[in-house]
This record gives sequence, C-alpha cells and structure tokens, in this order.
Amino acid sequence: MSSPNRMPWVDTAKGLSIILVVMMYSAYNTGEYTGGVGFLHYVIGFATPFRMPEFFLISGLFLSQVIDRPWRRYVDRRVVHYLYFYVLWALISIGLKIGIFSRDPAGMLHDLAVAVVQPYGVLWFIYMLAVFGIVIRVLREFKVPHWIVILAAAALQMWAPKPDSYALEQFAAYFVFFYLGFVLAPLIFRLVEWTQTRPAVAVAGLLAWALVNGLLVYSPGYAMQPVG
Repeated sequence: MSSPNRMPWVDTAKGLSIILVVMMYSAYNTGEYTGGVGFLHYVIGFATPFRMPEFFLISGLFLSQVIDRPWRRYVDRRVVHYLYFYVLWALISIGLKIGIFSRDPAGMLHDLAVAVVQPYGVLWFIYMLAVFGIVIRVLREFKVPHWIVILAAAALQMWAPKPDSYALEQFAAYFVFFYLGFVLAPLIFRLVEWTQTRPAVAVAGLLAWALVNGLLVYSPGYAMQPVG
C-alpha cells in the first residue's frame, strides 16, 4: 500500500532517470561490442542534459524534512540509508565479477578497498547521495548562506574539473542540482501543484522544452558515437 504522503510524480521522475541510466549502459555496452549506433543512442543523447540533474534535483526536494534532526538520526536517515545499499551491491558486484568470474581474490579485495573512497561503477549515484547529505548538513551547521553555496556549486559545475578522483568529479557535476532541489523545494512543489490543474499549459511547456532541448543536443557538429 502506498503512503498517503508519497507524490506519484516524484517516483515517476526518479524511475524515468533510472530507466534512462539502464538504457545508457545497455546501448553503450552493445555499441562497444558491435561498433554500431542504434535508436537508443539517440534517446540517450536527447536525455543527456537532464537525466542525472533531474534525478539529483528531485532527490534533494525532501531534505528539508530531516535536515534539522539530531546528527545521529540525520546520519541514519540520509547517509547510512544510502551507504547500506551501496556497500551491499558493491560487495555483490565486485564479489561476483572479480572474485568469482575472474577468480582474482586479490583484485577483489583491492577493488573493495578502492570502493570506499571512489564510487564503484554504476553505483556511483548512491554513493554521491550520501556524500551530498553530509556536505549539506555541515554547511547548515556553519550557517553558510544559500546564495553563496549556489554560486560556488554552479561555478564548480560549469568549470567541470577532471580530477583523478571520480567522486570529486561527480560532486562538481551534480551537487548544485541536489542543493537547488533542497533550497527550491517549496517553489517546485507550488509549481507542480499549479500545473496539475492546468494540464494543457504543462503539456505545452514540456513540448516547448523538448523542442529546445532536442535542437541544442543535435545542433550542427553533433556526432553520435557507439560509446559515450
């Protein structure tokens, strides 16, 4: 039975992001082996600008409900919750892939150790949700103004550094969206409520956005590759 406090559009949006991620890995793995480009490559290309930003923005929407709880309860809800699933699936993935299929126990232990400081493979977004939760709580404790955080995070995202650390690279790319979800949650909820009574306006807005997004993605000079 679904909770009366759940919002179907939130679950739908998150589910769409996850489906697009699965499609991306499926298409790129196939493209790597075949050297060809299929229909899914174009779907993935269209979704690239919003796939993960949308996921992290929505993930930040409900942070305000727990941000001021005692540290122990907060960490349990916003950090341990995600790290549990990250550790579980990292153990399963690395254990099967490296430990059993490749029969490399030393390599398995190495990858498990590295996974503590560097998010492992497709599980990186779960790792980053825990990191974002800790960072925002620390910023909250030091009472850093929202506008300073937003400007700094946006500058970091536009700078798009490529450090040796994959965790830092993903932090720079997506923290601003998670933080905006946290800060702008009341405005976003009001906007959604407003559009729910005006479906024609919502559809028209989505069509206009889809057109602009498609034109920008597939602008002259864009070349589709088998592997992104």
